[in-house]
Amino acid sequence: MSSYKESILELMYLCSKLSNPVDRVRVTEWIRKLSETAAEQTAHPRLIQEYLDYLKLMCQSVPIYFVEPFKSQPPKKPLVPLAEALGDALAARCPYLPKSGPAAPMVLHRSGDDTASMSVHKDANGEIFCYMSIVPRDV
Repeated sequence: MSSYKESILELMYLCSKLSNPVDRVRVTEWIRKLSETAAEQTAHPRLIQEYLDYLKLMCQSVPIYFVEPFKSQPPKKPLVPLAEALGDALAARCPYLPKSGPAAPMVLHRSGDDTASMSVHKDANGEIFCYMSIVPRDV
């Protein structure tokens, strides 16, 4: 996993190699949005890094194929977590899927260095969902 600055530089390089000028402008706007979001006091680094890594993955693919949220210009409102944005895009295409959104967890535990977390959520039907994530530390 590369750092924020390395990711921005790599994206700028990949953007310069895009053959379609519309794609170059859109990726540049996303880089600007992510940079502005990262500069905010309340910005969570993981939120920005997820978007950067996903955008890099798309710019590196051959042929280049953009999907939501990068299929359009960045939103004017604050960014939501990438998983929520992808879930909403999928729900928009499949009307029988529920729209995702922030859910208040019943239990939320994070490690002190923010590399691991576990949460338990209860949905409207009373079903319980457990999530666990572990992120490797940069050595």
